Amino acid sequence: MKLNHILRKLWKNKFFTILNIVGLAIGISACWIVFKIVSYEFSFDKPNPAREQIYKVYSKYEYNNEVNSFDGTPAPLWDYVKNNLSQVELSIPMFNRYFEKITINSNSNEKAEFNENERIYSTHPDYFKMVNYQWLAGNEKQALNSIDKVVLTESRAKIYFPNLKPNEIIGKQILYDTTLYAVSGIVEDLNYPSTFTAKEFQLVKDSEWRDQSWASSNSNNHLFIKINNEKDIAPVLLHLKNKLMQLTEKEWSEYNVKGELQLAKLSEAHFNTILSNSTNKNVVYGMIGIGLFLLLLASINYINLSTALIPQRAKEIGIRKTLGQQGKQVTVNFFLETLMITSASLLLSWPLTKLFERFFSHYLPSDLENFSHAGLIFLFLLALLLLITLFSSIYPTYLINKVQIIDVLKVNKNAKLSFGNISVRKALIVFQFIIAQVFVVATFIIGFQMKHMLSSDLGFNKNALLTLSLPFKEEDGKKNPIIFKEILNKYPEIQQAALGHFPLSNDHWGNFVNRSSDTGLMKVNMPFKLVGDSYFDVYDMKLLAGRALTISDTSTGIILNEKAIYDLGYKSPQEAIGQEVNAWDKDRKITGVVGNFHSKSMHVALEPVSFLASNKRGQLQNIAIKLNNDPSTWKSSIGIIQKEWEKYYPATAFSYEFYDDRIKQLYEKEERFSKIINLSSGITILISCLGLVGLVTITTAQRTKEIGVRKVLGSTVGGIIRLLSKDYIKLILISIVIATPIAWWAMNQWLTDFAFKIELSWWMFSIPAIATLLIAFITMGVQSLKAARANPVDSLRDE
Repeated sequence: MKLNHILRKLWKNKFFTILNIVGLAIGISACWIVFKIVSYEFSFDKPNPAREQIYKVYSKYEYNNEVNSFDGTPAPLWDYVKNNLSQVELSIPMFNRYFEKITINSNSNEKAEFNENERIYSTHPDYFKMVNYQWLAGNEKQALNSIDKVVLTESRAKIYFPNLKPNEIIGKQILYDTTLYAVSGIVEDLNYPSTFTAKEFQLVKDSEWRDQSWASSNSNNHLFIKINNEKDIAPVLLHLKNKLMQLTEKEWSEYNVKGELQLAKLSEAHFNTILSNSTNKNVVYGMIGIGLFLLLLASINYINLSTALIPQRAKEIGIRKTLGQQGKQVTVNFFLETLMITSASLLLSWPLTKLFERFFSHYLPSDLENFSHAGLIFLFLLALLLLITLFSSIYPTYLINKVQIIDVLKVNKNAKLSFGNISVRKALIVFQFIIAQVFVVATFIIGFQMKHMLSSDLGFNKNALLTLSLPFKEEDGKKNPIIFKEILNKYPEIQQAALGHFPLSNDHWGNFVNRSSDTGLMKVNMPFKLVGDSYFDVYDMKLLAGRALTISDTSTGIILNEKAIYDLGYKSPQEAIGQEVNAWDKDRKITGVVGNFHSKSMHVALEPVSFLASNKRGQLQNIAIKLNNDPSTWKSSIGIIQKEWEKYYPATAFSYEFYDDRIKQLYEKEERFSKIINLSSGITILISCLGLVGLVTITTAQRTKEIGVRKVLGSTVGGIIRLLSKDYIKLILISIVIATPIAWWAMNQWLTDFAFKIELSWWMFSIPAIATLLIAFITMGVQSLKAARANPVDSLRDE
C-alpha cells in the first residue's frame, strides 16, 4: 500500500484520525515532560568522578527513644576532622552566609544593589579539588587565600557585572553589607544538576568554626568529606561518635540525649530525604506512573477505535486478501498507518509540551531547562514513537489477520476476540475508567484535606493579619522594633500590633522546661516562642487561666499551653498558675495557660509550647499587624504602614505578607501534589471521553438502520440516546465498582501522613462516581443526539 493511499484513507476517516492524533499527543506530551523531570532528578552529581567517595555528614539524635536526623553539623567538627582523621582525604566545610545587601560599584560610579542573594557560602580552597570547575579567570591556587576574596560562578558574575568579560571582573570590588571583597576568580557553572549549588565562594573564617559548642548542630553548617577506601567509613564514624559523646556527655546526659554523626554518599544524597533540598524518590516514581498511565490510556483509545473500525473496513480487507495480499502485507500496511498517526501525534505534542512548560512552570524544577539534553530527549521520543506504534498495532492487526476471507466479504461485523465472555474492547474501556475514577476520587479527597488544613480552627485568629520580617543587619537592624510597633498603634486604621515568633511556623527556639515534683525532676522538651506584649490579644489566643505576659515578665514569667501543663504533671491550668519551673536556665513562674493550638502544620500532632516575654530586638524578628475586619480599608492601612516603615527603616525595602498566605506556604508540597493530581484527573477524563466519542460514533454508524426502524416504531430521542449509551454506562459502572476500593486504599495511605485529617466517608466516593457518570453520559449524549434526531427515512433507504 502506497503512502498516499494511506493518507487518503486517513483523510476519509478524518474525524477518527483527529481523535487518535489528539489522544496520543496528550499521552506523548505527558511522557515527554515526565521524562525531562525524571532524567533531571536521576542525573544529580553523576558526572562527578568521585561521587562514590564523597560523603555529606549529618547529625542524628535520640531522645526518649525517639530518633531524629538533622541536616547540619556542629561548627567545630570540620577542623577536628581535618586535623585528626588521616583516613579522610578531603574535609570541606560549607557554611551558608546571609547578607542583607550586596553593593556593586560600576565604572560609572553608579551603585547596583542586590538584596538577600542566596547560595553564598564560605568554604576552604580544597572545595575546588572536590568539585571540578572550569576556571574562566583567576588562579585556582590563590583565589581563596585570604578572607577578603570572593570567587563567582559565571551566572552570578553576569548578574553583578553584565557588561564585563571574566578577565575584566578580576579585582572588582563587592560590598557585602559593610565588608568589602575583591573578585579573585570566575568559574563556569556546573553543567549538570548537583548537590553543590553555591554561586559565590568566600574563605571560611576562624570565627565560624572555632565555636566549641559540640552539643548543637546548625542547618547552615554543612560538611563534606572524601574517603577513598570504603573500609575506612566504619572506623571514621565510630571515632566521631566517641568524640561527640566525650565532648557532650555532661550536657546531654542530664537530658537523656544521645547523638552521633552519619554519612550520606554523594551519589545517593539527592534522594536522601533527611538532607535539605532533596527529592523523595517515591514522588519521582509516582510521576513515572502517571506518565505511563496517561500514555497507556491514549494507546487504549487508539486500539479501541481501530478495532471498532475493522467491520467498516471489512470489504476492503477481504478484497485485498482475495487479490493475493498476504497477512504479512496487511500487517505492514496497518503498522505504517499507525506510524503516520503516531508521528503526527508526536509533532502535535511539541507545542502542547511547550504550553505546559509555560503555564505550569511552578510544577517543574526551576533550573530544568539548564540541564535538558536534546540528544537524550530525541532518543527517548524516537523509542517512544516505535513503542507506541508497536503496542497500538499488535491487537488490531491480530484481529485483521484472524478473520476469514469469506466472513469478511459477507461483512460479518460481529466477529470479535474475547477472553472468556468478556470482550477485550470492553475490558480496555473498563481499565481506562478505573484509572480515570481513581484520579477523580483522589482529586476530590485531596481537595477536601487541603480545605480542612486551611480552614480548621487553629487555636488562634489568623484573619486580617499583616506580617513583616524586621531588619536584622546594618543600621536598620540596630533600631528598636518596639518603637516601630508603638508608632503603628497610634493609627486608628490599625487595631493592634505584636512582635515575636508567629504562633504557627517552623521558627522557634527549643529547650527543656523542668519542674521539681514529689516524684522527682520532670523535663519536657518544647518549642519556645519569644513574644512582646499584646501578643495574645492580636492573635486572639484563649487564656484558660492566669494573665498574658508583659514586658516586666522578661526574666520571671512564662506562659505554657494546656498540653505542656499536663505533660509537666499539673492536673489543671488553674493549679499551674503561680507554680515555678526552670526554663532557659532561669526559674520562672507560670503566669498564664493558653489553650492548645497548632504550632506546626497538620502533619504534626499538638505539642507542648511555651512563651517567653522579650524586649530584645534580636529576638523579636517579626511583627504582626491586626487590620480592621473591613477589607476595603486594607489598601489605605497598608499605605500607612509602608510610609512609617520607609521612615523608620529607610535602608530596607518594604515587603509584607498576609499571615494566612504564610500558612499556605507550609503546605506547598501538598498544594503542588494536589495540582498535579487535578491536572492528571482532567487529562484522564479527557482522553477517556475522546475514546467514548469515537466509539459511540462508530456504534451509531453500525446501527443506523436499527435506529431508523425504532424511530418509525415510535422511539423517542431519549430512548435512542439510552440505547446507544447503556452498554457503555454499564462498563463505566463496573469500572467505578473496581476503582472505589483501590482509591480508598490509596487515599487512606496518603492521609496517614497527617496527624489531623478528614475521615473517609461513602459520599466522598459517591460524588466523584456520579460526576464521572454525568461527564461520560453528556459526552455520549451529545454524539448520540445527532443520530437520534436524524430523519429515519434517510436511514432506512441508505444502502
